Amino acid sequence: MMITITDTGGLRHYLHPDAIARVAQAGPNWHKIGAYVKTFDGRTIEAQESAEEIASTVRTARKEAAHG
Repeated sequence: MMITITDTGGLRHYLHPDAIARVAQAGPNWHKIGAYVKTFDGRTIEAQESAEEIASTVRTARKEAAHG
């Protein structure tokens, strides 16, 4: 189970939901940054998606994994 996050350069990052430590909403129209995604290995991804979009994607991925 992986989710996709797109950085500001257009590169896609495929992450396991459990690799995400924190998601913070960026300010409005801040250089195409919708949210900051901090991973447990210490990396920060400046994502185009909003924090709510990412949280929703993580919830959906976890539900799908729970149902097999």
